[in-house]
Amino acid sequence: MGLLIVLLLGLPLGAAGLPAAFLYTEAPRYDAQAALGAGDRFPAGAAVKVFSQGVSRQLAPSLASSADAALSPDAQFVLISGQQRAGQPWQIWEVPLAGGPPKQLTSGAGDCIRPFYAAERKFVYARQTPQGFQIEIAPLQGGEPQRLTWMPGDFLPDGILRDGRVLFETAFPGVPSAVRDLYTVYTDGSGVETRRCDHGPDRRSAAELATGDLIFQTGAGLARFTSARAGQLDVALPKGQYAGPVAEFDGGEWLAAYRAGADDAYWICRFAPRQSAQPVKVVGPNAYQPVPVRVRPVPPYHPSSLGNREGANLLCLNTYVSKSQQIPKNSVAEVRVWSQNSRGGAVALGKAPVEPDGSFYVQTPSEAPLRFELLDAGGKTIAAEKGWFWARKGEQRVCVGCHAGPERAPENITPQVLLRTQKPVPMLKPAD
Repeated sequence: MGLLIVLLLGLPLGAAGLPAAFLYTEAPRYDAQAALGAGDRFPAGAAVKVFSQGVSRQLAPSLASSADAALSPDAQFVLISGQQRAGQPWQIWEVPLAGGPPKQLTSGAGDCIRPFYAAERKFVYARQTPQGFQIEIAPLQGGEPQRLTWMPGDFLPDGILRDGRVLFETAFPGVPSAVRDLYTVYTDGSGVETRRCDHGPDRRSAAELATGDLIFQTGAGLARFTSARAGQLDVALPKGQYAGPVAEFDGGEWLAAYRAGADDAYWICRFAPRQSAQPVKVVGPNAYQPVPVRVRPVPPYHPSSLGNREGANLLCLNTYVSKSQQIPKNSVAEVRVWSQNSRGGAVALGKAPVEPDGSFYVQTPSEAPLRFELLDAGGKTIAAEKGWFWARKGEQRVCVGCHAGPERAPENITPQVLLRTQKPVPMLKPAD
């Protein structure tokens, strides 16, 4: 009978001829957008369950609600967000996969959600604050958390990449809050950058595949980033609606929450990533967030290069390198740097000269929103960033050009600004 269940489900077989196990969230209602407005994603409750050998069991039955399962690299423990009692704030808990009492890892009046294991026995998660959900990192054994995001908005982690960086989603500043994009940041809060610089449709619920590609939800379907393409590629899958994230099993098959029509319930379905493959129901209804149970490498640790120097040093190699617009050569004379005040209003920090090769070097405040504006000799705006970014105290960052994108490699030349001076133009306070 057990073998019959395996064949019907069509799951990968383990060493004993049994289906591979996975975690998932069961919930009568799931509103993934609710976190963007401080709402409840699971207004009717939720429960993390373990599916194995055709049977599901609840992972943390002592909690009133649980969701957002993330497996430890050794596949022995699970991070979840959960409520001890209905109506209480969501907190982060750690639970043995084999079963046992959950251990509370966070506390406070705001919700803590979307946890993931990081290097050095630490974990990342999002904490609800007056500025929105902000990403933090903290030791599993207890200790003060450190903040990784430094702007108003909702920042929600999607995972830890194999290179150790935090993958997260947030609304791109200047566009409606429902339109998100994918970003990465190191575990000291430095090096924040968008995964792709095209800022296209809404992107959320991303996961890294074995190939290094990212698979993510956009609209009701799925798309991917590959290393060879600067933009996204749509994934040709059976028609229907998908609720990310996607889980990849050995052999390349996927698990995802899927429903054929808007009136249907979501099931965790198995399918091959091609249009001709039909989703096969595995567990449901009302099932989401599949996570394979398997051992994987511990994320690598990146030693922090942050120092105690005031502010951050930012070097642009060539403002004329741009993927969004053609900037005429020799047209840029200065760069104006902007930040925000406590009320979210834009504040000019000052201006710095731009060299003939398009390079400039400035020192800006840290842990504060920043953006650049290029000016001609008459002070007229040539190009301006629509979004904001931040830099950490003591961070030294280099960008290739003006909105050039992280996939663009720089020319192997010394920028003229560094031939003229190695001291950045200070802009640590707003301009008079």
